Amino acid sequence: MLLATYVATRPGIQGINNKLIRLRLGTDMTHNELVFEPCDGVDFLMPDKTTKVNDKNQLWSASSTIAEKLPEYCPNRPGGFGGVRFKRINVYTDDWITIKLGFPREVRLEAAKWFKENQGAYYDYPLIADYVFWALSKQQVNAYICSEAIATAIKMIEPHRYDPPTLHNTLQYISSI
Repeated sequence: MLLATYVATRPGIQGINNKLIRLRLGTDMTHNELVFEPCDGVDFLMPDKTTKVNDKNQLWSASSTIAEKLPEYCPNRPGGFGGVRFKRINVYTDDWITIKLGFPREVRLEAAKWFKENQGAYYDYPLIADYVFWALSKQQVNAYICSEAIATAIKMIEPHRYDPPTLHNTLQYISSI
């Protein structure tokens, strides 16, 4: 299992979001994905029942997205806008920084189960608003930003406190111990 952290700029509205997150957090790290590898033993939980790399060099990843349409294979809110989802991504490009997570099989299994069970959960727009308008916003229940979804899936304490660079740096430290 890998943590992939996005450091590039997407086109369109997602690119504007990347720039705003960079401005607020003072880092190039704007998004996290939990990436499942063939050795993780979670094939049966993936949308197509395999963690093998596809012909586009993509692996299954899981996260929550602010500005993407949920895929049709998402059992809750397919076609809905923003939220928890699985997606195949090629994280072997300069757009991503990856960390190999040495978690035991039980953690990998629980993380994949969490994402399977929570597909379609809403994106936590109020938490994002909290970055700018902290006095006006309140965290939404059963809604997640990318780093919060991953921190929840791997059972980290107070997952709502993790933004993309904080999650990346924390897991990089844990993986180096």
